[in-house]
Amino acid sequence: MRISCLQLNPQNDVNENLKITLNNIAEAAKQGAETIVLPEMFTYMGDESLRVQTKSKLHEGIFAQIQTAAKEYKVNIVAGSHSEEIPNNSKKVYNTCVTYNKNGEVLSTYRKKHLFNLHDKNGNPLYCESDSYEIGENPKSYQLNTSEGIWNAFNIICYDLRFPEIIRSALKQDNFFDIIFVTAAFVWQTGKDHWEVLLRARAIENQCFVVACNQTGSFLNGQKKNYGNSMIIDPWGKIIARMNEETGIMTADIYKSSIDESRTRLPALKDRKIF
Repeated sequence: MRISCLQLNPQNDVNENLKITLNNIAEAAKQGAETIVLPEMFTYMGDESLRVQTKSKLHEGIFAQIQTAAKEYKVNIVAGSHSEEIPNNSKKVYNTCVTYNKNGEVLSTYRKKHLFNLHDKNGNPLYCESDSYEIGENPKSYQLNTSEGIWNAFNIICYDLRFPEIIRSALKQDNFFDIIFVTAAFVWQTGKDHWEVLLRARAIENQCFVVACNQTGSFLNGQKKNYGNSMIIDPWGKIIARMNEETGIMTADIYKSSIDESRTRLPALKDRKIF
C-alpha cells in the first residue's frame, strides 16, 4: 500500500488551512497514494478559547469537504481530527478523527479519549485541552480495503500515544492490528524527547505498522510550536520514512508481508498472557 502523510503547519485561518490541506491531498493522490493521513486539528491552530468556533457537525462542514475529496480522488483518508459540534453543548467540542474510504464512505469515527494538559515546572497550565474538548470514547478497529488486501486498522490521536492500554484493551485473540494511525499535534517540548521512542514502542509491542502524522512549526504568533517528524515505522520498529520539521508530503510503500515476517520471527503477540 502506498501511503502519504501530510505534515502541515495550520494557523488560525480555517479556510486557508483547509485549502492547503485539499491541495496537498490532490498532490499526494497524484503521486499514487492509496491512503492519505492528515495531522490532528489540521483545520485550526490558534487561541484555545476560539477552538469551539471552528466546529462542524459530523458529516457536515469540514468533515463533508474531506469526505468529498476522498471520493473525488479515490483515496482512503484518515482525516487527522477536527472540532466536532456536540449537540446542546456550546462550550466544548469533540476532537474527532474520521476515516473515509475511496468511495467517501465512513469507516471509522473516533473522538479523542485522552486530553492533553501540559504544565510548566511550577505547575502552571500551559496548554489544557480539557478547557475546550469533551472526553471521547474508546477507539475501535476497522477494515481498510487496499490493492494489497484488507488491513485491520486502528486510530489514536496524539496524547493517546502515551497510554498503550488504549490499544491493548482493544486487541482480541488472534485478531491483531496490521496498522495503527497516530494523528497528532505533538508539541516540540515533549516531542524532542518522547515522540520517536513512544512510536517505535507501539510498533514493536503490537508488531504492526505505525503511521504517525504530526503537525509542525510554530503557531499563535510564534508562542507555541509543534515537533513535526512524521514517520512510518515497520513491525520490527524500524523507521522506514521520516520527515524533519518541514511542511510537505511523506510517501512510502508498505507491505503486509512485513507483519507476517515479524510475527513469525518473534511470536510475542501469541505468547501474550492476559492478566
